[in-house]
Amino acid sequence: MSTPVLPAPAPRVFGLDVLRAMAIISVVGSHALPALYGHVPYLFFLGSGGFVGVELFFVLSGFLIGGILLRSGEELRHGGELRGFYVRRWMRTLPLFWLFFAVNVAVEYAWHQHRVGWSEGLGHLFFVRTLWKINISFMPESWSLAVEEWFYLLFPAALWLALQTKGKFDRIFLLTAAAFWTFSTVARTWVALDPATNWASVERCVVIYRFDGLMMGIVAAWLAHRWPDAWRRHRRICAIAGGLLMLAMYATGWHYLGGITEHNEGFFVRSPRFTLLSLSFALLLPWAANWSLARENFLSTAFRRIALWSYVLYLVHSPWNYLTVRLHFANTGLVAGGLIFIFQFGGAIAVSALVYHWAERPLMAWRERISGWLKRRSGRKIRPAPPQPVAPA
Repeated sequence: MSTPVLPAPAPRVFGLDVLRAMAIISVVGSHALPALYGHVPYLFFLGSGGFVGVELFFVLSGFLIGGILLRSGEELRHGGELRGFYVRRWMRTLPLFWLFFAVNVAVEYAWHQHRVGWSEGLGHLFFVRTLWKINISFMPESWSLAVEEWFYLLFPAALWLALQTKGKFDRIFLLTAAAFWTFSTVARTWVALDPATNWASVERCVVIYRFDGLMMGIVAAWLAHRWPDAWRRHRRICAIAGGLLMLAMYATGWHYLGGITEHNEGFFVRSPRFTLLSLSFALLLPWAANWSLARENFLSTAFRRIALWSYVLYLVHSPWNYLTVRLHFANTGLVAGGLIFIFQFGGAIAVSALVYHWAERPLMAWRERISGWLKRRSGRKIRPAPPQPVAPA
């Protein structure tokens, strides 16, 4: 476990790997914790970890993509650079998504007697079933993947289009981010004014309402690239502020009088809380991006591995939990509940490690070959791959 996780040409930032590992642990752990509910007092208080983990993923993804686009800089004015970005992004995310889409279709047919129709399947494949309203019939985790994929498609395209005006790159970059942030925030706020809306399945899951968290990461990437000294100098105070704000936002999801119960009502929960929670994670980025290790140990390598497997783990854990239910484990006590939790949580990690080794890593090798071929064909000089601060979402 003490061996390096990645070869030297693709160095990773340990602090960002820690955030990514914590995000996926929160998601997978929160979906496995119900096996222990009723046996450990107040354990359900951690059940909102899935919500928090996904929001952290959005900010990290914006930070990653923002860094890639900023490193491309003025070259983004050319269509070839944009095409190369799309090839790398979609080869990173779509093949594995298609694989687990097929797995989920099989799960639906075998375990739920639900035969996925053509229109239903194509809607999932092209991420349109949550674009402006929620209409998910299976593979519930796909809503967050839809947010990511539409972000990958729309933000770079809008940036490229705006750059055709020959304006200054930084000004256009920030104005594009501001436009996306404003659109999503205003749209979500408008919907949240209706007290009949459900934050968990409307404001949270609809693509057009969710770009603001990604834009927090985009702006953080700009600050890191344009003001690196201030970014490093203020990392501790930002981390403290971000941690306190994150805890405060988590606390707003619960009632405390007469026992701890979920609090999902009210305008604040349905819109402003999303923005403030994303801001709290953006404030953690200066600390995380400047956290490096002089020496590897078991715990640090575990975090790196989980971060490396995080995308596969996100795709694996839901059908894996279905398998647990299918095996009819009897949850009759703390020991049985603990065994179910271990099987769901630990088993999902083990399976994701295997899928990463046999599927994701070979796909990444093919991505590098195809990306290099496209650059050679376009006649542009092939630049070394930039450092990847965190495994792409």
